Amino acid sequence: MHKEMTSALISDLFGKKVISMDHLQMAFLRLLEGLPELTLDTPGAPEMLGQFIARAIADDCLPPRFIQDFKGKVHTDIMRESLDKADNLLNRKHGLCRLDDVWGVGGGRKPTKLLVKRIVLLLKEYLSSGDIDEAIHCLRDLEVPHFHHEVVYEMTVMVIEHLEDPGHTIANKMCKLLKVMYDTGVVTVDQLNTGFQRVYAIMPDLVIDVPHAYANLEAYAEICEKEHVFTKVLRSQLPSRVRKRFVSEGDGGRFKE
Repeated sequence: MHKEMTSALISDLFGKKVISMDHLQMAFLRLLEGLPELTLDTPGAPEMLGQFIARAIADDCLPPRFIQDFKGKVHTDIMRESLDKADNLLNRKHGLCRLDDVWGVGGGRKPTKLLVKRIVLLLKEYLSSGDIDEAIHCLRDLEVPHFHHEVVYEMTVMVIEHLEDPGHTIANKMCKLLKVMYDTGVVTVDQLNTGFQRVYAIMPDLVIDVPHAYANLEAYAEICEKEHVFTKVLRSQLPSRVRKRFVSEGDGGRFKE
């Protein structure tokens, strides 16, 4: 648990700009150089440091190139062993998603921010690989079934935020994943409703950065409706942007709904 807390602290300090990426790189390099001495008292230090490095990269606290940059500069086998451990963890299938469990911490004890990040990562990897079974496996590995409404929320936001999606490719892929999750009970009807309703609530903010947000949401809703993963409640609550137009100069230049 202390290792998980340490990794979470590193991520929080970096996120709050208390420490920089350069500082972290220097710190981990010093730890690598100190491995010969650290190993005298802690034989598992090389593996442990490799886990910390991999987790820091997964949390975006270290650049992905960190391992390759220093692999050629290490001068002992023990340092190379630590970097190899980190490299192997990152290069596993869906390695980034699984690194939140590198210290064996159960889902219910993970901070919400970390869970959200893992869900976004698994969705991005799913869009790249198209592997539905692996995406569901990664989600179940998080051990937070009560939080699965977040998957519905994040996938919907990702669909909306893709300004250019010819043929609604991303929307269709997300709907395909959602349908399997819904049909197999990974996502319940309450979680389905909650996920979409959370998106509805932020639409006025989303449209500021994504002008076609409402149109994208409507298109995604239609795709989901055809696949029977969109409830009547969601259809009745589906928001649409009110379009305003000038009527005529005779109306005093007023906008009319």
